[in-house]
Amino acid sequence: MNFVDLNFIEKCITQLANCTEKDRPFTRLVFSDEFIQGRVWLTQKFKELNLITKVDEAGNLVGIYKSSNNASKKILIGSHIDTVAYGGKYDGIAGVISGLSIIKYLSDNDIELPFDIEVYDYLGEELNDWNMSCIGSRGICGALSEEMLNSKNSNGILLKDEINRIGGNTNNIDKLSNQFQNVLACFELHIEQGTTLENKGIDIGVVESMPNISRHKILIEGQAGHSGTTLMENRKDALVVASKLIIFINKLAKEISQKDNRHFVATVGKIEVSPNYVTIIPSDVEFIIDLRVVNKTSRDFFLNQLNKEIVKFKKVGNLKINFQDLMNSPYIEMNKTLNESLKKSVNDLNFTFMMMDSGAGHDTAHLAKVSKASIIFIPCQNGLSHCPEEFTESINIKKGSEVILKSILDLKDNYNEII
Repeated sequence: MNFVDLNFIEKCITQLANCTEKDRPFTRLVFSDEFIQGRVWLTQKFKELNLITKVDEAGNLVGIYKSSNNASKKILIGSHIDTVAYGGKYDGIAGVISGLSIIKYLSDNDIELPFDIEVYDYLGEELNDWNMSCIGSRGICGALSEEMLNSKNSNGILLKDEINRIGGNTNNIDKLSNQFQNVLACFELHIEQGTTLENKGIDIGVVESMPNISRHKILIEGQAGHSGTTLMENRKDALVVASKLIIFINKLAKEISQKDNRHFVATVGKIEVSPNYVTIIPSDVEFIIDLRVVNKTSRDFFLNQLNKEIVKFKKVGNLKINFQDLMNSPYIEMNKTLNESLKKSVNDLNFTFMMMDSGAGHDTAHLAKVSKASIIFIPCQNGLSHCPEEFTESINIKKGSEVILKSILDLKDNYNEII
């Protein structure tokens, strides 16, 4: 069964990739000129497919494929077109183009549905200058607080002013979540951003869950001193202690991940050293741990062992070490009924699949808190993402789109049983 137009997918990928900062492809930061250019392109695609187009109160761009009977029920498909700096052509984009390709098939074949389909470009999924991700999906789920809306970026611009500038209406944003009483399902296609599917030669990853994501700051206070005259045994070098703790974190995370049968990763990706001068012993080091875990028992064990190690270094090194929790986003399960439908679709199409946990957060994580939502992964080359080398074969997007389309058609055929 040949559902989705491969050439259409390839053309869309190429066209949207041109909406980038020319000197650092592929960069399309939220609210930037390149982002607006990308939305102009997407709006045109919506119009070519005869979709009703709108920007909702949270700043999401939506294309609506209307039902045959003007029904109130609907299905959401989507992802995001914003990127990180020097990002790729597929992260988020594949999911939006998947939605377009599904609508194209339905439209080309004059398929009437008993529910609407809304294709979403969720606003600002990537972490941005307001130190926030998933702006649009938070917004439609009622999770954009006044404090968030009034946050300022590095140039002092309020987030809510930017949302309103691109067509949103933050004064009425609290009403958006009411729509979910009429949402039958939320689907998202996304590149895996890892190597599991590619290494195993599997077409589709049906995602069971998104991890508990937490960030923790460790501040180590030692004593600055002259690098030439302070003897080694007399030093309180904060960087040396930080290095040992980072090695401990990496080693412990590896041990836990090998024993645990669910996703577990810990990363130290940001570190600040003071005074950061070649002839001065480091007095202060601050670093942040990014912890992503499915199993709560494993998470508790990791943090307990880390606390014991911190206490040990305090005693041995005679240093001050402060541990601070920065944020904690809960573990989220995808909808089991939708996942069963997706697995059936994979089997019906003679593709291969595996169940897996996501290591990253996605817009669907927020949708799953208020509605039936599921996300599928497709392979990406060498697991590379958030870089210009990010790549997946167009056939992978086609296969994933056909899986979601098949589930939508099954929902159509069984509509009277599910409402």
